[in-house]
Amino acid sequence: MTSQVTTVVTSQPGAAPRDWASGVFGCFEDIKSCLFGLCCPCCFMISLSQRMGEGCCFPICCPGALLAMRVKLRAENGIQGSMCNDALCVNFCSPCVSCQLARELDAIGR
Repeated sequence: MTSQVTTVVTSQPGAAPRDWASGVFGCFEDIKSCLFGLCCPCCFMISLSQRMGEGCCFPICCPGALLAMRVKLRAENGIQGSMCNDALCVNFCSPCVSCQLARELDAIGR
């Protein structure tokens, strides 16, 4: 009888976690996104969702969509952080977080 060993990969081999391209409060690095997010937050969220491949209904139909999008972007791009930090940022600084997502998507070319 042979024993089986299960290996769980929790991160990509050799990929070191990196920081966000800009901080949460770096809104003035991209005034266009900042103004878009302040003047029409619903349209801005729909735009971000579509850029991330989630479709236009996701931010409208899903409570907590901004948190989900931040976690998804962080996980897909090897950005260091935690769910707790993501939740705190979204709960206390959601307009700044949405602008940070836009700047990160610009930085990675999406």
